[in-house]
Amino acid sequence: MPRTLQRRPFLAAVGVLLASISSAAVATPVHDRAGNRLEALIEQPAAQAGAEQASARFCTADRQWCVRTAREGDDQASQLEIEHHLPGAAEPQTWFIPLDSADAEVPGNDQPWPFIVRLARGADAGQVPSDPQQAALENVLVGVQRSVTTMYSGGDAGASTLVLSRIRHMDDGIQIDPDVLTLPADGHAMIRACFGEQDSTRRAGACHDEYSFHGVLTLDPAGQGMPVLRYATTATRFPVGASRLQDSQARGPLRKQDLRTQADPTCSFQRVLRFDGGRYQPDTPLPECGEFTEL
Repeated sequence: MPRTLQRRPFLAAVGVLLASISSAAVATPVHDRAGNRLEALIEQPAAQAGAEQASARFCTADRQWCVRTAREGDDQASQLEIEHHLPGAAEPQTWFIPLDSADAEVPGNDQPWPFIVRLARGADAGQVPSDPQQAALENVLVGVQRSVTTMYSGGDAGASTLVLSRIRHMDDGIQIDPDVLTLPADGHAMIRACFGEQDSTRRAGACHDEYSFHGVLTLDPAGQGMPVLRYATTATRFPVGASRLQDSQARGPLRKQDLRTQADPTCSFQRVLRFDGGRYQPDTPLPECGEFTEL
Protein backbone atom coordinates (compact mmCIF):
# COMPACT_ATOMS: atom_id res chain seq x y z
CA MET A 1 0.00 0.00 0.00
CA PRO A 2 1.22 3.57 -0.61
CA ARG A 3 2.73 5.39 2.35
CA THR A 4 2.58 9.15 2.84
CA LEU A 5 5.41 10.55 4.95
CA GLN A 6 6.04 14.09 6.10
CA ARG A 7 9.18 15.77 4.83
CA ARG A 8 12.40 15.61 6.86
CA PRO A 9 15.85 18.00 7.58
CA PHE A 10 16.76 1.57 -21.48
CA LEU A 11 17.61 1.83 -23.97
CA ALA A 12 17.54 0.04 -27.33
CA ALA A 13 21.02 -1.43 -27.69
CA VAL A 14 22.65 -1.01 -24.29
CA GLY A 15 21.71 -3.50 -21.56
CA VAL A 16 21.71 -2.50 -17.87
CA LEU A 17 22.73 -5.34 -15.58
CA LEU A 18 20.53 -5.91 -12.57
CA ALA A 19 23.13 -7.61 -10.44
CA SER A 20 26.45 -6.12 -11.47
CA ILE A 21 27.37 -3.17 -9.28
CA SER A 22 30.60 -2.68 -11.22
CA SER A 23 28.59 -1.77 -14.32
CA ALA A 24 27.28 1.36 -12.59
CA ALA A 25 30.56 3.22 -13.09
CA VAL A 26 30.50 2.93 -16.87
CA ALA A 27 26.83 3.01 -17.86
CA THR A 28 25.53 6.09 -19.71
CA PRO A 29 22.19 7.77 -18.83
CA VAL A 30 19.42 6.83 -21.23
CA HIS A 31 16.28 8.87 -21.98
CA ASP A 32 12.91 7.86 -23.34
CA ARG A 33 10.51 9.93 -25.44
CA ALA A 34 8.75 11.31 -22.34
CA GLY A 35 12.01 12.50 -20.77
CA ASN A 36 12.33 9.77 -18.15
CA ARG A 37 15.97 8.93 -17.53
CA LEU A 38 17.66 5.69 -16.47
CA GLU A 39 20.93 6.64 -14.79
CA ALA A 40 23.71 4.67 -13.12
CA LEU A 41 24.54 5.46 -9.51
CA ILE A 42 28.14 6.02 -8.47
CA GLU A 43 29.56 4.23 -5.43
CA GLN A 44 30.81 6.72 -2.86
CA PRO A 45 33.85 6.47 -0.56
CA ALA A 46 33.44 4.51 2.67
CA ALA A 47 30.43 5.73 4.64
CA GLN A 48 30.83 7.66 7.87
CA ALA A 49 29.76 6.23 11.21
CA GLY A 50 26.06 5.53 11.44
CA ALA A 51 24.19 2.31 10.90
CA GLU A 52 25.69 -0.77 12.48
CA GLN A 53 25.58 -2.65 9.19
CA ALA A 54 25.35 -0.49 6.09
CA SER A 55 26.12 -0.98 2.44
CA ALA A 56 28.15 1.45 0.40
CA ARG A 57 26.26 4.61 -0.54
CA PHE A 58 25.42 5.12 -4.22
CA CYS A 59 24.61 8.58 -5.61
CA THR A 60 23.66 10.23 -8.88
CA ALA A 61 26.43 12.15 -10.64
CA ASP A 62 24.90 15.44 -9.45
CA ARG A 63 24.60 13.97 -5.92
CA GLN A 64 20.96 14.97 -5.64
CA TRP A 65 19.89 11.38 -4.92
CA CYS A 66 21.73 8.80 -2.78
CA VAL A 67 20.71 5.33 -1.59
CA ARG A 68 22.10 2.65 0.66
CA THR A 69 20.82 -0.33 2.63
CA ALA A 70 21.30 -0.64 6.38
CA ARG A 71 20.48 -2.83 9.35
CA GLU A 72 19.87 -1.15 12.69
CA GLY A 73 19.96 -3.38 15.75
CA ASP A 74 17.98 -6.38 14.49
CA ASP A 75 20.26 -8.43 12.22
CA GLN A 76 17.26 -9.60 10.22
CA ALA A 77 15.65 -6.16 9.76
CA SER A 78 16.90 -4.28 6.73
CA GLN A 79 15.84 -0.98 5.18
CA LEU A 80 16.53 1.06 2.08
CA GLU A 81 17.66 4.57 2.95
CA ILE A 82 17.03 7.34 0.38
CA GLU A 83 18.52 10.83 0.56
CA HIS A 84 17.33 13.74 -1.56
CA HIS A 85 19.75 16.68 -1.61
CA LEU A 86 17.87 19.81 -2.69
CA PRO A 87 19.90 22.73 -4.05
CA GLY A 88 20.58 25.27 -1.31
CA ALA A 89 19.35 23.02 1.54
CA ALA A 90 21.75 22.49 4.44
CA GLU A 91 20.56 18.93 5.11
CA PRO A 92 19.10 16.28 2.78
CA GLN A 93 15.60 14.93 3.11
CA THR A 94 15.85 11.31 4.22
CA TRP A 95 13.34 8.48 3.98
CA PHE A 96 13.47 4.80 4.90
CA ILE A 97 11.70 1.87 3.26
CA PRO A 98 11.52 -1.16 5.60
CA LEU A 99 12.30 -4.44 3.89
CA ASP A 100 10.76 -7.76 4.84
CA SER A 101 12.80 -9.67 7.39
CA ALA A 102 15.17 -12.21 5.90
CA ASP A 103 14.83 -15.92 6.58
CA ALA A 104 17.10 -16.54 9.58
CA GLU A 105 17.98 -19.99 8.22
CA VAL A 106 19.16 -18.68 4.85
CA PRO A 107 22.02 -16.14 4.70
CA GLY A 108 20.84 -13.00 2.92
CA ASN A 109 22.28 -9.74 1.70
CA ASP A 110 20.50 -6.54 0.64
CA GLN A 111 22.28 -4.07 -1.62
CA PRO A 112 21.05 -0.92 -3.40
CA TRP A 113 20.16 -1.33 -7.04
CA PRO A 114 22.97 0.75 -8.56
CA PHE A 115 20.62 2.61 -10.91
CA ILE A 116 17.82 5.15 -10.62
CA VAL A 117 14.95 6.08 -12.92
CA ARG A 118 14.39 9.84 -12.74
CA LEU A 119 10.83 10.54 -13.83
CA ALA A 120 9.93 13.34 -16.20
CA ARG A 121 7.66 15.99 -14.78
CA GLY A 122 4.07 14.77 -15.07
CA ALA A 123 5.11 11.24 -15.99
CA ASP A 124 3.14 9.80 -13.06
CA ALA A 125 -0.12 11.00 -14.64
CA GLY A 126 -1.63 11.05 -11.17
CA GLN A 127 -2.29 13.73 -8.58
CA VAL A 128 -0.21 16.82 -9.32
CA PRO A 129 0.74 18.83 -6.22
CA SER A 130 -0.92 22.25 -6.06
CA ASP A 131 2.18 23.58 -4.33
CA PRO A 132 4.41 24.73 -7.22
CA GLN A 133 7.58 23.99 -5.25
CA GLN A 134 6.47 20.42 -4.63
CA ALA A 135 5.28 20.03 -8.21
CA ALA A 136 8.72 21.06 -9.47
CA LEU A 137 10.55 18.39 -7.46
CA GLU A 138 11.71 15.21 -9.12
CA ASN A 139 10.04 11.82 -8.60
CA VAL A 140 12.07 8.65 -8.96
CA LEU A 141 12.17 4.86 -9.03
CA VAL A 142 14.82 3.33 -6.77
CA GLY A 143 15.51 -0.29 -5.90
CA VAL A 144 17.17 -2.90 -3.78
CA GLN A 145 18.73 -6.22 -4.76
CA ARG A 146 17.90 -8.95 -2.24
CA SER A 147 20.23 -11.96 -2.41
CA VAL A 148 20.19 -15.30 -0.62
CA THR A 149 22.68 -18.17 -0.71
CA THR A 150 22.92 -21.70 0.61
CA MET A 151 25.48 -24.51 0.65
CA TYR A 152 24.90 -28.08 -0.38
CA SER A 153 27.11 -31.12 0.12
CA GLY A 154 29.52 -30.61 -2.74
CA GLY A 155 27.67 -27.61 -4.16
CA ASP A 156 25.90 -24.33 -3.54
CA ALA A 157 23.12 -22.07 -4.82
CA GLY A 158 22.27 -18.38 -4.82
CA ALA A 159 19.50 -16.12 -6.09
CA SER A 160 18.75 -12.41 -6.12
CA THR A 161 15.55 -10.42 -6.59
CA LEU A 162 15.14 -6.81 -7.67
CA VAL A 163 12.46 -4.76 -5.88
CA LEU A 164 11.67 -1.27 -7.20
CA SER A 165 9.93 1.48 -5.21
CA ARG A 166 8.48 4.80 -6.35
CA ILE A 167 9.13 8.09 -4.53
CA ARG A 168 6.57 10.84 -5.26
CA HIS A 169 6.33 14.42 -4.01
CA MET A 170 2.82 15.29 -2.83
CA ASP A 171 1.25 18.34 -1.18
CA ASP A 172 1.38 16.68 2.24
CA GLY A 173 4.87 15.24 1.91
CA ILE A 174 6.41 12.23 0.25
CA GLN A 175 4.44 9.21 -0.90
CA ILE A 176 6.40 5.98 -1.04
CA ASP A 177 5.05 3.05 -3.03
CA PRO A 178 7.39 0.40 -1.63
CA ASP A 179 6.99 -2.38 -4.22
CA VAL A 180 5.96 -1.38 -7.73
CA LEU A 181 8.00 -4.15 -9.37
CA THR A 182 9.58 -7.40 -8.21
CA LEU A 183 11.67 -9.47 -10.63
CA PRO A 184 14.14 -12.35 -10.45
CA ALA A 185 17.52 -10.76 -11.15
CA ASP A 186 20.06 -13.56 -10.92
CA GLY A 187 20.40 -17.21 -9.97
CA HIS A 188 22.94 -19.99 -9.93
CA ALA A 189 23.22 -23.51 -8.57
CA MET A 190 25.85 -26.24 -8.61
CA ILE A 191 24.54 -29.66 -7.56
CA ARG A 192 26.84 -32.60 -6.86
CA ALA A 193 26.06 -35.55 -9.12
CA CYS A 194 28.92 -38.03 -8.51
CA PHE A 195 29.25 -40.16 -5.39
CA GLY A 196 31.86 -42.62 -6.57
CA GLU A 197 34.01 -43.71 -9.51
CA GLN A 198 31.09 -45.44 -11.18
CA ASP A 199 29.08 -42.20 -11.19
CA SER A 200 32.07 -40.30 -12.56
CA THR A 201 32.39 -42.79 -15.41
CA ARG A 202 28.65 -42.69 -16.21
CA ARG A 203 28.79 -38.89 -16.34
CA ALA A 204 31.96 -38.68 -18.44
CA GLY A 205 33.69 -36.85 -15.57
CA ALA A 206 31.05 -34.09 -15.29
CA CYS A 207 30.32 -34.46 -11.60
CA HIS A 208 28.15 -31.39 -11.09
CA ASP A 209 24.90 -30.20 -12.62
CA GLU A 210 25.05 -26.41 -13.06
CA TYR A 211 22.27 -23.88 -13.53
CA SER A 212 22.44 -20.16 -14.30
CA PHE A 213 19.90 -17.34 -14.65
CA HIS A 214 20.49 -13.68 -15.46
CA GLY A 215 18.04 -10.81 -16.01
CA VAL A 216 18.56 -7.50 -17.79
CA LEU A 217 16.27 -4.49 -17.31
CA THR A 218 16.23 -1.69 -19.89
CA LEU A 219 14.29 1.49 -20.55
CA ASP A 220 12.18 1.51 -23.70
CA PRO A 221 13.24 4.70 -25.57
CA ALA A 222 9.81 4.96 -27.20
CA GLY A 223 7.95 4.94 -23.87
CA GLN A 224 5.68 7.80 -22.81
CA GLY A 225 4.18 8.66 -19.43
CA MET A 226 5.46 6.32 -16.74
CA PRO A 227 8.63 4.60 -17.98
CA VAL A 228 8.10 1.49 -20.08
CA LEU A 229 10.62 -1.17 -19.08
CA ARG A 230 11.93 -4.16 -20.96
CA TYR A 231 13.04 -7.31 -19.18
CA ALA A 232 15.17 -9.98 -20.87
CA THR A 233 16.49 -13.14 -19.26
CA THR A 234 18.93 -15.92 -20.08
CA ALA A 235 18.79 -19.30 -18.37
CA THR A 236 21.21 -22.17 -18.96
CA ARG A 237 21.94 -25.67 -17.69
CA PHE A 238 24.97 -27.97 -17.83
CA PRO A 239 25.21 -30.71 -18.99
CA VAL A 240 22.52 -31.02 -21.64
CA GLY A 241 19.29 -32.32 -20.10
CA ALA A 242 20.24 -31.61 -16.47
CA SER A 243 17.19 -31.01 -14.29
CA ARG A 244 16.75 -30.11 -10.63
CA LEU A 245 13.31 -31.70 -10.84
CA GLN A 246 14.71 -35.17 -11.58
CA ASP A 247 17.22 -37.50 -9.94
CA SER A 248 20.46 -37.26 -11.93
CA GLN A 249 21.16 -40.91 -11.07
CA ALA A 250 18.08 -41.92 -13.08
CA ARG A 251 19.54 -40.56 -16.31
CA GLY A 252 21.39 -42.68 -18.78
CA PRO A 253 25.18 -42.31 -19.26
CA LEU A 254 26.33 -38.93 -20.55
CA ARG A 255 27.92 -38.68 -23.96
CA LYS A 256 30.67 -36.35 -25.02
CA GLN A 257 28.17 -34.20 -26.92
CA ASP A 258 26.17 -33.73 -23.70
CA LEU A 259 29.06 -31.89 -22.02
CA ARG A 260 28.03 -28.42 -23.07
CA THR A 261 25.95 -25.55 -21.73
CA GLN A 262 22.36 -25.63 -22.94
CA ALA A 263 20.03 -22.60 -23.06
CA ASP A 264 16.60 -23.14 -21.53
CA PRO A 265 13.97 -21.89 -24.02
CA THR A 266 11.23 -21.41 -21.43
CA CYS A 267 13.22 -19.32 -18.97
CA SER A 268 15.15 -17.35 -21.59
CA PHE A 269 12.51 -14.79 -22.52
CA GLN A 270 11.63 -11.12 -23.04
CA ARG A 271 8.79 -9.08 -21.60
CA VAL A 272 7.54 -5.48 -21.81
CA LEU A 273 6.57 -4.01 -18.44
CA ARG A 274 4.02 -1.19 -18.19
CA PHE A 275 2.78 0.68 -15.13
CA ASP A 276 -0.86 -0.23 -14.48
CA GLY A 277 -2.91 -0.22 -11.30
CA GLY A 278 -0.05 1.00 -9.12
CA ARG A 279 2.45 -1.65 -10.23
CA TYR A 280 4.43 -2.74 -13.25
CA GLN A 281 2.72 -5.53 -15.16
CA PRO A 282 4.29 -7.75 -17.88
CA ASP A 283 2.61 -7.92 -21.27
CA THR A 284 2.57 -11.71 -20.84
CA PRO A 285 2.77 -13.60 -17.51
CA LEU A 286 6.27 -14.68 -16.50
CA PRO A 287 6.97 -18.42 -16.78
CA GLU A 288 7.68 -20.60 -13.77
CA CYS A 289 11.48 -20.64 -13.46
CA GLY A 290 12.03 -21.75 -9.87
CA GLU A 291 14.56 -24.31 -11.08
CA PHE A 292 16.85 -21.35 -11.87
CA THR A 293 15.66 -18.60 -9.50
CA GLU A 294 15.13 -20.43 -6.19
CA LEU A 295 17.55 -22.12 -3.80
